[in-house]
Formats: sequence, C-alpha cells, structure tokens
Amino acid sequence: MSELQVTKHFFEEVPSLTSERLVLRGIEPADASSIITLSVYDGVYAKTEADALAILKKINLDREKGEGIQWCILLKDQAEIVGSCSYHRGYLNNMGEIGYVLKPAYRGLGIMTEAVKLITEFGLEVMKLANVVAYVNPDNTASANVLKRAGFFQVEHGENDLKFAIRLV
Repeated sequence: MSELQVTKHFFEEVPSLTSERLVLRGIEPADASSIITLSVYDGVYAKTEADALAILKKINLDREKGEGIQWCILLKDQAEIVGSCSYHRGYLNNMGEIGYVLKPAYRGLGIMTEAVKLITEFGLEVMKLANVVAYVNPDNTASANVLKRAGFFQVEHGENDLKFAIRLV
C-alpha cells in the first residue's frame, strides 16, 4: 500500500478566472450579504450575514494554509454573485476535490458547467493537480449532469454518493 502524500497549493490572492460569460473571483467580506445562501463549511450552512463572514474566514484560512481555494461566480454583464465554486478538503496525493453551488434562479443555463470547466482547467494546468474529483448525492442528477458536460466521468458509486473524476493517474 502506498503512502499518502499531502500537497499544498498556496495562493496569496484568489486569481480571477474568466470565460465567455463568466468572471470567477475571490469572495470579499463586502460580499457577505450576497453569499448567505451559498455559504457552507463542513456541512454547516450560513443563516445570517455573520455566519457567511465566519465561513468566509475559515475558507480564507484554508487558502492561506494551501488547503483550498474558493471563487464566487458572476455573469460578466452583471454585478450580482450567482454562485460559488471551490477546491476544498486539501490536496491528498495532489488530487483536487471540487464543490459548487448556484442560486436557483440561474440553474439550467449552463453557468455551472462553464464554471466547473474553468476551475478544472485551472487545477490541471496551473496547479498541476494529478486529477480532479467531485462527489454528488445520487439523487442530484442535475449536478451529475453538470460534471458529465464538463468532461468528468463516474468512477465510483458509494452508498451515499457518486464519485466523478476528470483525470485519473
């Protein structure tokens, strides 16, 4: 059995990523009121602006420790934050685990597929991750479809989740 290796990826600032329709950027404390419904950490969801700020502080600490990075998602022609996406839970064996959430009004428009492609490309090309994975509740077919459209394929079917991967080494 091989020994597990912990890789760190340090970013002083969250780099901005852009596509045809989207801008992904770091989340600022001034964004707190816009991200309440998007904020979750270790399964605990924000209910207030103060909760969102506390979660943002934890996420930024993870980034400073080289264990994660999170972006908010904006449409280029709007100032409103419509979602968020991230690498989280560290980089065991240089593998990046992604997570994402989109406000309901923006679902079904291809926004998350575009964002997932952006962060996956960033992870593989800039961070030089060995692979990128995502875990999805088996009942969440919309999320599984996002991953498939972004080039992921299902690699495992666990009791509580489906595992998708973009690249396996």
